[in-house]
Amino acid sequence: MEIQTLEFTGKKMQMTAEFQPIIQLSGNKILRYEVLARFFNAEGFLIPAQQITPELTHPQTLFQVCDFIIASACNLLKLKSALVISFKLPAQLMGNMEYLAGIYKRSLQNNVAPQNLEITISEKILKAPLINYVTYLRQAKEYGFLLALDEARPGAIPASTLSQLSFDTIHLDRAMIENIHQDAATFTALRRCIGPLISAGITVFCTGIAKSADLHFLQKHPSPGIQGYALSRPLTYSQLRLLEGL
Repeated sequence: MEIQTLEFTGKKMQMTAEFQPIIQLSGNKILRYEVLARFFNAEGFLIPAQQITPELTHPQTLFQVCDFIIASACNLLKLKSALVISFKLPAQLMGNMEYLAGIYKRSLQNNVAPQNLEITISEKILKAPLINYVTYLRQAKEYGFLLALDEARPGAIPASTLSQLSFDTIHLDRAMIENIHQDAATFTALRRCIGPLISAGITVFCTGIAKSADLHFLQKHPSPGIQGYALSRPLTYSQLRLLEGL
């Protein structure tokens, strides 16, 4: 896998990609891989993204990182077109029609079906209400991309609105899942909230599962997909190729 060098105020660091699987437990099937950028200093030590947030939000660097993630997704799909690859769109690029068109153009240039790329959006970090981006979201769907809403709280946005905005997938806010094994009533209430989403044809994923007790609890109940360190850490490119037989 390609390693790219980034330079911030005279400091150089390496950027590479890892892939976090979302797994359907009932059939032990991988539904998606989320592409994540990882950063390393000159000595090869991992740098938490939180430590370099100001640098990562600089426009030039932001485009470099996003371009790298999209290139990593396309390179993987060229090897196995049946996969679905997800990536998070930064708030700064939400509504940027030119960049969206660029993603579409790049997918076609790489003979990658847009239907195999999922653009994930976090409502928590948007600068305006989600409904303000309806034109952008509809254009993404016209291109053929899948759309996912990250860190979602069922009930905060009506299922009809999410369907109107063309979302295919909802990633539940991890705060709604953490310690769910301790309170069955919370799980029952959660199922009531996500019921309308499923009825509207929206897939619901439980993400950020970090505790084995929560994972064990969810294994007893039907769930379309689960993601988290309790199930699997992000895979390197070499590990993913070995797992997928590429």
